[in-house]
Amino acid sequence: MPITWSTATSNWKQVTYTWEEVAIALELALIGGKSQRKKEELYGELFQEHPDKKKKFIKLMLKVKGQEINQTNKIPLDMDIALSDIDLVINEVLANRPKVTVNVT
Repeated sequence: MPITWSTATSNWKQVTYTWEEVAIALELALIGGKSQRKKEELYGELFQEHPDKKKKFIKLMLKVKGQEINQTNKIPLDMDIALSDIDLVINEVLANRPKVTVNVT
């Protein structure tokens, strides 16, 4: 018998981060580079080629640090992002990513 929403029991938990935020953190985590200099170069290239991802990352970084930004604030795309901030976001977001557990009875 196939599983349907009406026959499955699901456990929804309160989540802190959206799937989009998790995707940003995961993409950054998957960037290679063994040395700090190489990582800085690769992150810099990503953010330069995709300013929208940099904007989303800055909003996520502020959220992780407890500083919400509202729609009227302009996000400064010219700001430098420290590797320690990227590592903080990756560790925090991926440790608390949304999960869905479905139990079939």
